[in-house]
Amino acid sequence: MQLSNFLKPNNVVLSKSDKKIYNVVLKYPAHVQLMTIQKIAADAHTSVASVQRYCKKLGYTGFKEFKFQLKNYLQQRLDFKKNNSSYLSNYLEVANSFKNIEEHKINSLAEALINSEHIYVIGIFYSSIPAKQLAMGMQDLNKVSFYTDNYVTASHWVGLIEKEDTFVVFSVSGNDPFIKKYISEPLSKLSKTYLITFNPDTKLRKYFKNCIVLPGKAFANNSTIDPQSLFSLFVEMVIEHIAQN
Repeated sequence: MQLSNFLKPNNVVLSKSDKKIYNVVLKYPAHVQLMTIQKIAADAHTSVASVQRYCKKLGYTGFKEFKFQLKNYLQQRLDFKKNNSSYLSNYLEVANSFKNIEEHKINSLAEALINSEHIYVIGIFYSSIPAKQLAMGMQDLNKVSFYTDNYVTASHWVGLIEKEDTFVVFSVSGNDPFIKKYISEPLSKLSKTYLITFNPDTKLRKYFKNCIVLPGKAFANNSTIDPQSLFSLFVEMVIEHIAQN
């Protein structure tokens, strides 16, 4: 909620005196906690009674309750900004650390993708967007690519997959039990399989010939949703690497 909406809800009609008080508080909201009702009235060129009426019009018992609620509102906005700032700083720190991903791992994946007849990519739930991004990016480079966001569809790829194809799976947690159930068989037949994850301790690496662990495990675990944009950043790096070479 904007401060202007806090001081003037849509269902409230302000009088001329109300508007003067509104403008004073809107201009100096943080100072109101240090101001008396007499000071507010003087700065607004109105009366103490007008200030009280304005506060009651907003639904408060008087100036005292209005000050209390305004203080809470301003504190909540400050906390929100701090949290957003902290999240963005942490995100940028993780994104910047992507430059430390071992070059040979990016080279390996890039070469596998460009030298394969067919490419198969899986990403479940939020990981589906970067998986689709990779498949579409390779299609733009004239490579035959298939993408799915569920293991049932992937299980039907078994009859299509050839030994030299590339198979890529995105998994934030690296703890997906359905990998063993649905795709362990095709993975065992391929030489170019890649697990992309944030979990360095993933037990799923035994099903893949290659496992690329992206930096940012703590950030990924504490994120409200899977940090698919970081996966997408990695996809952009790989496709850019292919395009440049």
